Amino acid sequence: MSLRGELDLANADDLRKRLRAARAAHGDHVVLDLADLEFMDSQGLSVLVNCYKAVTAAGGSLTLAGPRPIVRRTLEITGLHRRMRIVRSLEEALPPAR
Repeated sequence: MSLRGELDLANADDLRKRLRAARAAHGDHVVLDLADLEFMDSQGLSVLVNCYKAVTAAGGSLTLAGPRPIVRRTLEITGLHRRMRIVRSLEEALPPAR
């Protein structure tokens, strides 16, 4: 799933719903493409934390791909970069094609 623009109070609930639907349809190994995400506040972080907890409790994973420096810095300040898998690009996050 690709995120664009800002992830904040205005759209955090929408993302929660989209993540639940994606997990129901595709399973508990979630990849979020953050390359076009320009800003994330505490509400956005909360969505990521809740998703991380839910997928890992179900035996899955959450990978954050290509965060911009400002988003990556937010993840580092909060220490989430130590818990969540963060990779440089979407290609790095996805399994190799067979």
